[in-house]
Amino acid sequence: MKLHALAVSLFVLGSTLPALADDAAVKVASDAAAKWVASYNANDAAGIAALFAPDGLYNAPSGAVLKTHADLAAYLGSRIGAWPKEAVTIKDAGRSGDMIWASGEFSLDGAGDNAGKQLSGHFGEVFVRSGDAWLIVMLTSNITPPKK
Repeated sequence: MKLHALAVSLFVLGSTLPALADDAAVKVASDAAAKWVASYNANDAAGIAALFAPDGLYNAPSGAVLKTHADLAAYLGSRIGAWPKEAVTIKDAGRSGDMIWASGEFSLDGAGDNAGKQLSGHFGEVFVRSGDAWLIVMLTSNITPPKK
């Protein structure tokens, strides 16, 4: 009987581990999204660049491929000027080995020449652990084409 109880306990524990890992991945992705949005909406492009690993890569919706924190900050600073408000929603996240991946949606509200306009799109990103932090090593995003 004790062996049966142990087997059932191990089965239950084993079947809950993936869910726990997914919850942890969602937390990492959600925390990063909250930091991104807070920095973006505060016009802090350097704060967003700091979310990336030193060897991180951003495939921007514009088609630009950015590889340094300075390039990221310059690109995002320019984007923030035209599209000063961003919202991000994490739709899915998971763990693969020592990495966490996430996918989701974003929207941008325009200002100046873009006032009253909104852009939206999708993204996929990969995080790696660096000490106690999770940093973005790759982020790819696109703009959803306008509906006709």
